[in-house]
Amino acid sequence: METFRLSNTGRLYAYSIVHRSFPGIDVPYVSAIVDVDGGGTLKGNLIDVEPDPGAIEFDMPVEIVFGDALGRKDGEGNSYVAFFFRPVNGSH
Repeated sequence: METFRLSNTGRLYAYSIVHRSFPGIDVPYVSAIVDVDGGGTLKGNLIDVEPDPGAIEFDMPVEIVFGDALGRKDGEGNSYVAFFFRPVNGSH
């Protein structure tokens, strides 16, 4: 194995709008699979876009951003950090 640095941009490959989830998880949200520019595929949530098929386009460019994982904390009170996908300016 070797270290491989992924790009922070990619294109939306697939998505699902989730309307039912575990208690405490706000719905609806957009679960997405992104093909990362330069290689690799990631699964995460698409943010800053309406959870509506009319607002989401396959192959739309996105950027990968890191942030607080919806306020979740571990047993010691440390915040979890997760990555999300945000449409690139000019996208929906």
